[in-house]
Amino acid sequence: MTVFKYAVFRNFQSPLSLFATSIVPILLMFLMPEVWTYAPASGITFLAMMMMLSSYLITGLVLEDRIDGVIIRVLVAPIRTINYIAQNLLASIIPLLIQILLLGIIGFLRYNWSIELTVGITIAFMLFAFATTAFSFCWNMFFKSKEGSRYAYMLVGAVIAVLSGIMIPNEALPNFLQDVGAIFHPYWLIRSLNSLTLYGINTDFWLYQGIVMLFAIAFLLLGGTRRTTE
Repeated sequence: MTVFKYAVFRNFQSPLSLFATSIVPILLMFLMPEVWTYAPASGITFLAMMMMLSSYLITGLVLEDRIDGVIIRVLVAPIRTINYIAQNLLASIIPLLIQILLLGIIGFLRYNWSIELTVGITIAFMLFAFATTAFSFCWNMFFKSKEGSRYAYMLVGAVIAVLSGIMIPNEALPNFLQDVGAIFHPYWLIRSLNSLTLYGINTDFWLYQGIVMLFAIAFLLLGGTRRTTE
């Protein structure tokens, strides 16, 4: 687990990553209580956007390894590519999981969420954290420049946030755009949260979780293939 320990240590060395993954999410959970108490999904959309940003910042360290040649030195050591990828992803997802656990605790104790709502949000966000981390990893595998990756991600991330319903309600979009967001994994997080707040944990909720997992697996396979073909 040498790569894992190194990745965890490096993640918390970056002031920007630490700010985006730890400080801002916790502040969001205590600010604007009305969007957490009466409409949990509204407050959670802010957290979802922060999670997309923080997952990119953390997994961007893999891109730095490629540019600096660190990854070449790592992979000539007795470690398989899949182990390198897995340990980096595990280190990347830990800060997000801490966010989610805090969200569940704060929502239950401070905002009087029901047990079902708390459990549902925790499950949905854990799977979303896995999917968005896998997406960021896959994204960075297609770039050889940190600047190019960052600018393109900000542009595409904004488009995804709009079309998937994170930035504005999906129903507010023109009819021909309302279903386009289904090709992005955040769309299914929003569907999960809407279903959860209206009907609780039901069959549709679990269906949406399965779709998010399929996105995560696809991102990992695509990113891993890209890594091994370079």
